[in-house]
Amino acid sequence: MELLVKKEVKGSTITFILEGILDITTANVMDPYLAEIDSIEVLVIDLSQLEFLDSTGIGSLMNAIYLSQEKDFKIKLQGIDELTDQIFETVGLYQILKAMQGEVV
Repeated sequence: MELLVKKEVKGSTITFILEGILDITTANVMDPYLAEIDSIEVLVIDLSQLEFLDSTGIGSLMNAIYLSQEKDFKIKLQGIDELTDQIFETVGLYQILKAMQGEVV
């Protein structure tokens, strides 16, 4: 299986719609899209079309979060199913995202 990244730009917001599998074999697919980011306010990562996510995929999302610190933009995650939500909660991804964006944890 593969990972497709659909990119939508609306003003100062970019949305990446992830479709397929985000795992060790596809985690690098997002890298060129992340490298292109410049002068935006918000990056929305839509996971509604994602079929599978492993720890390497979570690491890829963490890379996007760290990049948001470097390039000063916010990240919003959307389209998260119940299982993925539980995983993000368990590994502390939400807390890390909030802390990196200056929100009270």
